[in-house]
Amino acid sequence: MGWMSHPARPSSASVIATLVVLLGLHGCATRPANGPDAAPAAPTSTAPAPAATRAASLGIERQWLQSWFDGTPVLIAQRGDGPVTLDVPREFCFDSARSTVKPALAAVLDKVAQSLRRRPEVRLQLLAAPADGAAASPLAMQRATQLRAHLVSRGVQPAQLGSPTATTAAAVQLRLEVAPL
Repeated sequence: MGWMSHPARPSSASVIATLVVLLGLHGCATRPANGPDAAPAAPTSTAPAPAATRAASLGIERQWLQSWFDGTPVLIAQRGDGPVTLDVPREFCFDSARSTVKPALAAVLDKVAQSLRRRPEVRLQLLAAPADGAAASPLAMQRATQLRAHLVSRGVQPAQLGSPTATTAAAVQLRLEVAPL
């Protein structure tokens, strides 16, 4: 008799193993509530949140952004309940003499956009881009304008964004703040 004449019956151990694998794969289809993709809890009330709660939401966003960029050259900082600052080194932002956003900077801006869409009370007050040298130049303003355009293209409301500006720092600088009531 050939190998096709007697189909093998799976053992109960292999059936159980298959079920465990399938259940494990089912868990991959959902995201854990505390994973890096999880949105921090949004307030359920439509009334303005107290100032302390609004400031705390900024701390939650800092932690969420930090979880994405931990171990990268992106520097994320916050003093107390103050603004959250992000610095992305120039070499990861733009090619020399160009204002097109590089993929590494686009990834940072995409996460900032996601954060801003979740938190309408948060504003990106500072959108500063450097030129290629130590002095500010028209290129720096073109780059800063591209930062703003990228965020708007990702669904951020223009009212949540400050004016583009040039910086003499060797990094793109972003500053998230809670809008005043």
